[in-house]
Amino acid sequence: MRPPVARFLPLLLALPLPAQDAERAAHTDSAATPQVAYEASGPGWTLRQYQLGCLSHLSYLITAGGEAAVVDPQRDVDHYLRDAAAAGAEVRHVLLTHPHADFVAGHTELAHRTGAEIAVSALANAGFPHRALGDGDRVEFGGVSFEAWSTPGHTPNATTFLLRVPGRSEPAFALTGDTLFVGSIGRPDLLDVPPAELAAASWRSVQRLKQLPDATIVLPAHGAGSLCGAHLSPETTSTIGREKATNPYLRIASEATFVANVISHQPVAPAYFAFNVELNRKGPPLVEREVALPAVLPTAELRRLLGAGAWIVDLREEPAYAAAHVTGAIHIALRGRLDTWTGIVVPFADPLLLVGDDAEVGEGAFRLRRIGYDRIAGRLTADPDSWRAAGLPVRSSKVVTPQELAAAMQAHTEPLIVDVRSADEYADLRLGDVGNIPVTESHRFAKVLDRNAPIVMVCNSAYRSSMAVGLAERLGFVDVRSLDGGLDAWVAAGLPTTGRMAKATTTAVAGGALRLPEPIDAVLLAKVLLDQPAAYAVVDLRPAWQFAEWTVPGAKNVAADDLAAHLATLPADARVVLVDRDGTLAFAVAGALMNGRTDRVLRVLLGGAIAFHRGVVLGGGAPPAAMPAAAPASTPTTPPTQTPTPAKKRSAGC
Repeated sequence: MRPPVARFLPLLLALPLPAQDAERAAHTDSAATPQVAYEASGPGWTLRQYQLGCLSHLSYLITAGGEAAVVDPQRDVDHYLRDAAAAGAEVRHVLLTHPHADFVAGHTELAHRTGAEIAVSALANAGFPHRALGDGDRVEFGGVSFEAWSTPGHTPNATTFLLRVPGRSEPAFALTGDTLFVGSIGRPDLLDVPPAELAAASWRSVQRLKQLPDATIVLPAHGAGSLCGAHLSPETTSTIGREKATNPYLRIASEATFVANVISHQPVAPAYFAFNVELNRKGPPLVEREVALPAVLPTAELRRLLGAGAWIVDLREEPAYAAAHVTGAIHIALRGRLDTWTGIVVPFADPLLLVGDDAEVGEGAFRLRRIGYDRIAGRLTADPDSWRAAGLPVRSSKVVTPQELAAAMQAHTEPLIVDVRSADEYADLRLGDVGNIPVTESHRFAKVLDRNAPIVMVCNSAYRSSMAVGLAERLGFVDVRSLDGGLDAWVAAGLPTTGRMAKATTTAVAGGALRLPEPIDAVLLAKVLLDQPAAYAVVDLRPAWQFAEWTVPGAKNVAADDLAAHLATLPADARVVLVDRDGTLAFAVAGALMNGRTDRVLRVLLGGAIAFHRGVVLGGGAPPAAMPAAAPASTPTTPPTQTPTPAKKRSAGC
């Protein structure tokens, strides 16, 4: 019998799946600090994967024989040194898959602090002391071996490191950098090289990687939310066999079709990417261990900088920003992707000022160093009276509740509504037939919209819509508002939505009609399980060993092949919610059953068990008493899998 993933793959590729909302996933306390997402070990060796959620960055520590290697390190490196020491190893090797674009890497920092040798492709033309690797070269220690494979495509110098461990002649792991992601591949349009040329190189690299054993575990450098590719999975590991079966790019049979797909529909590339690539190639400056807070500037200097085009980034939470902010200040709160969004909306060469209390500014300045903002021009205290005393223009912005906006829409008196999410998110779910200008294209506000008309900005959680308010004000708009709580609050209030994933519906297709499952997000599921536990039947489709590690409260473990029979045993009025790891397989299974083997309307947990664990258990989306304790990170037995580690609470997360 074909395994469940293979059986449902045709429908999985055909169904309109929900756009991955990496923004929502990044709004947790743990996302601003590296978390252990996966571990594996064997006789004499260990491997640990770190996930930095606010940059969607994955890095690796491998120990063996008292030595350690770090692959694609982030700029702040203390956790690598701490964990290597705990394993009785010293960091002696730093491996770079390529000079990264979306963050400043920690290779020179680790080399300075440990004396480690940096290994990188000879094609990178690195400007720091290093070992230049050619195709097939190896880095070996303690019985483990890294073989460098040249896999150009994302960059001309991209390298995949094949990791062999004692007792296995074939590669156990492929550290693919940005060449191959889980569910996607690296974009080819970030350098001054024709994208089609790099896409063709990527085609050849992908064909080479497909020759690896199916069991080889894929360990990429980025996950969902990264701007180094499109449509990355929220999962952080995979296998070559699984990618060959499910990754749409690896299933394309024609090079021309592959190139056409790779060069199309890529996300915006922030201007700071080019700066980071060059900084990483030359060698980033060492991190200053004790960095003072940016100075509170005298009024004259503050006015001079603002007159010269300085940008103000307000780090406070949305209610404080809405109540009073310097006109034109951009609200990019610490609770989200501060690093990435600042790099997207603020020109990298322009002076940058931060607004917040000491803790907020300290956290913000620390995190912005991860993308190369080593010098902040100054800061403003979180005191509107001091702004007014300095003669700065101060204004408030209105926050519209879902009920107020719904009433205005019903009376046909609503302001112009602009959805500032991506086109995919807009197509999946929206609150009506409203405008769509992604915040990444904020320059279009002035070209498309009336500066004097009232406007309401909308996103999922109000993070991006609040940001859009400041961007519009900076362009001269006079009445810009944000939907309080965003689309999440709108849905929670029971207000109607439209879009391809708005509800279980019927879509015309050749030969009949396609019935679609209904999505339900993690926080809403937690609430209804508390309020109406008897009304819901949660079915976990994951393998039994994953189910045993952790699951949604009250879930029953059922194999996908046995689901139809299990549904027949449930009460007719039971509201069935399907759960898998990230939601993708569950949508395919639900779609297959709803279009042939059951009359039920099936629901699917958006983002799967990962989203529930992060958004509810770690994020506080339900009373702790209702939630089981999260399983601590541990070294997995066969087969290896991700092991989320409960996060330490922080005052200001990503």
